[in-house]
Amino acid sequence: MATTTAVSSSANSVLAKFAAPAEAKSEGAQDRFLKLLVTQMQNQDPLNPMENAEVTSQIAQINTVTGIDKLNTSVTSMSDRLANAQSIQATSMIGRHVLAAGNQVEFDGAGAPLTFDLPERAASVNVTVVDEKGATLFSEDMRATDSGRQVVAWDGTLKGSTEKAAAGVYTFRVEALDAKGTRINTTTYGYARVGSVTLDNGGVTVNTKALGALAVDSVDAII
Repeated sequence: MATTTAVSSSANSVLAKFAAPAEAKSEGAQDRFLKLLVTQMQNQDPLNPMENAEVTSQIAQINTVTGIDKLNTSVTSMSDRLANAQSIQATSMIGRHVLAAGNQVEFDGAGAPLTFDLPERAASVNVTVVDEKGATLFSEDMRATDSGRQVVAWDGTLKGSTEKAAAGVYTFRVEALDAKGTRINTTTYGYARVGSVTLDNGGVTVNTKALGALAVDSVDAII
């Protein structure tokens, strides 16, 4: 009988310690665990009661799970804060110009950088700007050019003329050849003005006329 009384007291002690919060959060994983633990203790064999170490071990397990849940909550909170900070920073891009992978440039009457990357040294490079009909508006030949980022500053002046192109969106092309006359694949970067910023669950998107909607992490540079 003494053993039975001791076990009952132990069970009541655990129940008194944990039952209240379990009732307050009946839908939580911790509550379900505590209910199972109390039930297990209430229905254990009085002649073979649960050892204190076993009870402690099981409580430690739920504490571990609770700790992981709190960590997940903290990480989610940090992620939300970072997203908010990114959103605030993105709004400062409105009115600025960006570079992103593409071959469309938005000419605003002042100028547009024709930007591209060469993966290797080129013996010759030709940069051409065309309109929507494919007519050549500007062309420049470059001799031996080192690998890396290259920029041709186009002020809008039309080929063979002193006049300038009208404000609008144009396409530029780059043809690079090595010393053997083999074509070199280049990466071109479009140039566009940010008109607005969209904030949604998927992140931050900057909206442009020349390059369309761009995810912030796809922007190569802000000018």
